[in-house]
Parts: sequence; C-alpha cells; structure tokens
Amino acid sequence: MAMETASHAPTNKRKNDRLELRISQEERRILDEAAATSGMSVSAFVLSHATDAARDLLADRTSFVLPPERWNTFVTMLDRDPRPMPGLAAFLARRSVLDE
Repeated sequence: MAMETASHAPTNKRKNDRLELRISQEERRILDEAAATSGMSVSAFVLSHATDAARDLLADRTSFVLPPERWNTFVTMLDRDPRPMPGLAAFLARRSVLDE
C-alpha cells in the first residue's frame, strides 16, 4: 500500500481563507528562525508543517498501513473462523457504569 507524501511546492490554487494566531515573542522567534533555515516564508513554513501534522494525526485515525508481509499475516488472521471467548462474552454481558 503506497503512502502519500506531502509536497512543499507552491500550488497555483487561489487561497481565500485566513488563519490568524496569537503567539509569544519566543514562538515567533523560533518560527522565524526555522522558516529562514528552511528557505521558506514564515506563512509557508507554518502552513506546510501544520498541514503535515494534521494529515499525520488524521491518518493515524483513518488509515491502517502495514508492510506487505505483515499485511498478509493480518488478512490471514481476519479470515480465520471466530473462536469462542466465554470470558469476553461474560465481561460484555455485565452492566457497566455507562448503563446507569
């Protein structure tokens, strides 16, 4: 399964939305320094890295990626017939605090 990588190249899409942040002088200094080191404007640096972080966070919640050899093992396990688990069935049959 191929993983998509984020591109830091500028796009030709028109940007109409804005995001404003209040930050400390120290946070601004760090962002300015990191952006300059990366050869990017502060806006481009923050947008690129915030978007990458958001994609990573969402991918952890929406995607399941395994190397091919582990994927085959996983699929084999999913294809097995279910086995009885009386302890689990008893646990799930008990009332929980959420039932009250």
